[in-house]
Amino acid sequence: MRHVAIILIALLVVASARAAEPKRPTVWDLKLGASAADQPPSDGFKSLACGSDGGPPMQRLSGWQDFASCRADAAGLHEVAVEYDDEQEYIARARGDLDALPRLAGTTELAFPVVVSARFDDVGILKAIRLVSDPRPDYRPDQGDAELRSRKDAYKLSGFLAARFAIEPPRDCVAEPPAPGETPVGQIFVKQRCTKRDGARRITLETRYLRKAGQSDRDPMLETRLTRGQFDSFTRLDVELVDAVRP
Repeated sequence: MRHVAIILIALLVVASARAAEPKRPTVWDLKLGASAADQPPSDGFKSLACGSDGGPPMQRLSGWQDFASCRADAAGLHEVAVEYDDEQEYIARARGDLDALPRLAGTTELAFPVVVSARFDDVGILKAIRLVSDPRPDYRPDQGDAELRSRKDAYKLSGFLAARFAIEPPRDCVAEPPAPGETPVGQIFVKQRCTKRDGARRITLETRYLRKAGQSDRDPMLETRLTRGQFDSFTRLDVELVDAVRP
C-alpha cells in the first residue's frame, strides 16, 4: 500500500506541475467567424508571417491587422502563418524539465512539428484555419532534445485529428489510387482524403505515406546502400466556414 501511495503522490505532483504551466495560445484558440481584431493577441505567439499554402513562412507581419499584406489565395483568402510562443520552453530548459519539452518546444501538435495558419477574407474575418505537418528535416538545434515525432511519423497525426473532429473513415474518407510512379513505403501505402460537414464548418483531412515517383529505398548508384528521407509522410487539415470558400 505504501508503494501505491507513493506512486499516486508522484502522479499528482506531475499533474499539478502540468496544470501550473501557463497555457500558450495555439491554432485552436483562433475564432472562426470573428474579425482580426477579435483574435487572441498576436504577441501571444512567437511570430506572424504571410503563409505559403501550409509551407514555410514568408513576409513577416507585426500583427493580425496586417493580413491584407499577404496575397489572396485561389479562394480569395489571406493566409497568415503563426509560430507558437517559446517562453515556457526556455523556462523548462533552464529548469532541466525535459519531460515538458514535447508539450512546449516549437510549434507542435501532440509532439508532431506542424505549420499552422489563419486565413482571412478581404474585410478581416477569419474564415479558415490550417494545420500541416512540418516538412522540414527532423533535427533542428533548437528542438534536438525535445523528443518530437519524426517526419516519417507525420502521417500518424491524421488519426488524432480525425478523432478530434469525429471523422469516421468508412463514412467520411476515400482512399485515392497511386499516381504513376507512387509506391508503398515498405508494405504501407496511405493516400487518403476525408471531408466532413460540421454545422457551418467544412473539415478536410488529407494523409499521405508513400514514395513519390523517382524515390526509392535503395541508392540507384549502389543497390546495397539504403537511402534516407526518400518518402512522403504528410498530414494536412483545413477547417473552413462553408460560406468562406468557393465550391
